[in-house]
Amino acid sequence: MEIIKTENLTYTYPIGEKPAFSNVSITINKGEFVLLTGPSGCGKTTLCRCFNGLIPHFYNGTLEGKITVAGMDVTEHPIHEFAQHVGLVFQNPENQLFALSVEKDVAFALENLGLPREEIRRRVDWALEVTGITDLKDRAPYELSGGQQQRVAIASVLAMKPDVIVLDEPTSFLDPLSAKKIFDVIGGLNRGLGITIILVEHRLDLAARYADRIIVMDEGKIILDGKPREVFSSEEARLVGVGIPRATRLYQVLKGMGLDLGGVPITSEEASKMVREVLTRRAPSKNPLGRREAGTQVLPAGKAGSKTVIEVEDVYYTYPNGVEALRGVSLRVREGEFVAIMGQNGAGKTTLVKHFNGLLKPTRGRVLIDGVETRGVSVARLARKVGFVFQNPDHQLFCETVEKEVAFALKNFGFDEETTRKRVDWALNILDLTEYRDVSPFMLSGGERKRVALASVLAWDPEVLILDEPTIGQDYRQKERLMNFIMQLNAQGKTVIIVTHDVEFVAECKPRVILMAEGKILADGDPHKVLTDLNLLERASLTPPEASQILEGLKDVGLDGEAIDVYEVSRLIMERFKSASGVENP
Repeated sequence: MEIIKTENLTYTYPIGEKPAFSNVSITINKGEFVLLTGPSGCGKTTLCRCFNGLIPHFYNGTLEGKITVAGMDVTEHPIHEFAQHVGLVFQNPENQLFALSVEKDVAFALENLGLPREEIRRRVDWALEVTGITDLKDRAPYELSGGQQQRVAIASVLAMKPDVIVLDEPTSFLDPLSAKKIFDVIGGLNRGLGITIILVEHRLDLAARYADRIIVMDEGKIILDGKPREVFSSEEARLVGVGIPRATRLYQVLKGMGLDLGGVPITSEEASKMVREVLTRRAPSKNPLGRREAGTQVLPAGKAGSKTVIEVEDVYYTYPNGVEALRGVSLRVREGEFVAIMGQNGAGKTTLVKHFNGLLKPTRGRVLIDGVETRGVSVARLARKVGFVFQNPDHQLFCETVEKEVAFALKNFGFDEETTRKRVDWALNILDLTEYRDVSPFMLSGGERKRVALASVLAWDPEVLILDEPTIGQDYRQKERLMNFIMQLNAQGKTVIIVTHDVEFVAECKPRVILMAEGKILADGDPHKVLTDLNLLERASLTPPEASQILEGLKDVGLDGEAIDVYEVSRLIMERFKSASGVENP
């Protein structure tokens, strides 16, 4: 039974020159779990706004074609009539949080639906528990980290238990374990209660196992629509830059090396099972491979110099509301290092890096930048040396056009007009933003706004570059481009610090990893050591890279190592295969 149907649906924003999407015809049946994906800016979010009437009733513009939801024509019914049928979790959680406490935010919609007090209490408690934020119920949403705010937004929609839940990158701000928990909850609502799920997501390693169907969009059109295995096997998916799961990529890499697994896996468990079957059929060697490191597929990290550019000495920081975010943190970052600061939401990562450019000053201890203590230096002076790209790009975008945004700091720093023009052109080009030069940043997608914020910082060429969750909202192709760009900057001697819970991104970049939890540093070292230590990762609410999970599932056939990306694992598998087969090539 259909719950959503569109026929030749086309929408153009009021100031848009071309449609955000065009001629979209889909039917979504009740109880389906649909994963909607595609490159950043392809029209996914805009399409989702049609499902609960935000388009055309809130957003102006031109909507052509037909769309019905729960049997109602969206153009003929007001938004409030869809509230009990469709719940929408926005990409940016701040867009739907406004109450004075988390508990009140989650209860708000239920109160407006007129539910009995006891039912409201029961649903609020349930939603807070399943999203892991019961202990935050009395906190103000604006006091929370980005990941915690995302969970509040999800809880407020889950509590309503609508017929359809539309989630626009709901886990983009969450650490892997929190994201998996949310996906488990969403999957449970789908399987247990029959709620239709429409999920917009780039994190396909996690999301694919829950979906019945995947719809791929590109340039405002639907180009693929089918079962997950069919879509990931499609050449068209690869061409548009859909980030296929690591398990599927392992299959492709091994096949390119001459080893066919006999099927296309989409989860680490499936990949491990298929590899095990291939290896055991070849009479495994009695001498399993020991620990060894395989080569990587990215540029080597830049060589760090002897000069210390950032020094943190026994730093504590307590926010005005009494939350102790840092508890005795000490570390040094050398010139030219590439560092990833990782940990669960609320671990203190963002608080720590805000000390690196003077946005925050220690409650106790001290921070030195190039030997100068930050307490005695203005943020403006430190900004010239340390560039900071915020987790939420909306916190640092304010100009009328993308070009003016990127040029703003350059003009403030006194760059002449010709230099400013050249640097703006360079930054727009390197981040694939040239076509948006004259567009308002606020008309762009979340991923595109993130790139504008990065361009505005890169343009003035700071000595130290800090990126807070740089991969949020980025599709696979943009992540890959960002990774290569960061590696190039680092190889040229720039100090790069990223704050992230994107384990897969770090596994491919391979920077020095600083692991945090509860305001303290748990580990600091080589990614192969840190990201394969299951005890440490559990304490930091992180999961091992997907490739490591595949390898973990092969220990019973004598395959072991500290590989953290697909290429490293594939080389271990091929070496093991050759050892078992007694041949040079399969």
